[in-house]
Amino acid sequence: MQIAVSDLSAVKALGFLTVINNRPDGEENDQPSNADFADAAAELGLEYYFIPINLNTIGEAEIDKMQSVLANSSAPVFSFCRTGNRCTILWSILSIRQDVEHIEKYLEQAANAGFDMYKQLPLIRRFIDGV
Repeated sequence: MQIAVSDLSAVKALGFLTVINNRPDGEENDQPSNADFADAAAELGLEYYFIPINLNTIGEAEIDKMQSVLANSSAPVFSFCRTGNRCTILWSILSIRQDVEHIEKYLEQAANAGFDMYKQLPLIRRFIDGV
């Protein structure tokens, strides 16, 4: 479920310091815009990054940007999209790249959180093969 702009205060109250929005603007008519989230995050003193992910066009640029933001921003980080699937795909790719010998561990962690990354394995493998 899409978070609302007003949910950012709860995100901050939970201790998150950085917010990453992986949802492209305009997917649905009633979704909050990137600008609305950016303004609210700034008012709350949260670091905010917009890394929109379209699974049909995702490339190394988006993966690299996510990795850079995670490496250089204040932790803990709250990342969101519409359902959490895109965020989990990014997390899976970046985690497996660091520990490719234990791919099953990360797929199981995602499954335990309610995300079936086994269905996304062909996409994930595009970004981890050869690592």
